[in-house]
Amino acid sequence: MSEKKGLMRFLAEYDRRIIYLLIFVVVIGPLLSPFILPISVSPDTQAYYNVIDKLGPNDIVMVVFDTEFSGFMELQSGILASMRVMIEKGAKMVIAVSHPEATGIPELVLNQLADVISRKQYTYGKDYVYLGYIFPNEAAVAATAQDFHGAVRQDYYGKSIEGTLLDKVKDWSSWSLISDYTTGIQSQALINHYGLRGTPMIVNCIGVMVATQKPYVSSGIYKALLQSMRGGAELEYLIGVPGPGLTAMNSFTLGHYVLIIFIVLGNIGYFGYTRYKQKPTGG
Repeated sequence: MSEKKGLMRFLAEYDRRIIYLLIFVVVIGPLLSPFILPISVSPDTQAYYNVIDKLGPNDIVMVVFDTEFSGFMELQSGILASMRVMIEKGAKMVIAVSHPEATGIPELVLNQLADVISRKQYTYGKDYVYLGYIFPNEAAVAATAQDFHGAVRQDYYGKSIEGTLLDKVKDWSSWSLISDYTTGIQSQALINHYGLRGTPMIVNCIGVMVATQKPYVSSGIYKALLQSMRGGAELEYLIGVPGPGLTAMNSFTLGHYVLIIFIVLGNIGYFGYTRYKQKPTGG
């Protein structure tokens, strides 16, 4: 009986620093060694995956980094997972940005995808091209939709785009897909001059934009919508490659599990010891 009371007393009065230590361990673990925990996949993410999973070597995708670095941290998981699938499928990618701050982002992403780029022998010029900051405003977007080579003549590195995969691109109708990762800078311009003309679009947007972007899915302008970091984590789960999305979700999940366990143990300690101790002993 005394052993039982001793256990109940420990559960009621243990040092709260134990909780902080365990939460630290379970949160830092996935960051140091990413792994896959089961996660529910929304219909929106499944639809998004179905679109990019159907791409092939004959498809040319315009990948638009319609963000700055602050938004990139929220969209990073969706960007990496999406581009990994495109490379695996052999689809051609033309990368553009719509914010001067974003010009360094594509190279960061491509460096993180170096394993699949090397394995698939994905070659610059033949399989992908980086154009840099070509969408400063809606007029620039409209110009590329009307006459691409009239608006863009060289890539980010100052080399002519002639002789690259862009020889096959003439106007809005040449693109198999536009994959937009957006905080809302030029997404409306892309809709106006590409989506409304019939160019298929998929979009990965930040969380505060989800409600405003959903109607474009319902109307058919967007083929699919990936919702913020959560959607990126779901896409990572579908392709079986853990990245920043699943890493963050795993840390949140394990941290909450620890809190729930300690809430249960605390209640056991309260009803088994603290409340019992507070009962009056006199007649």
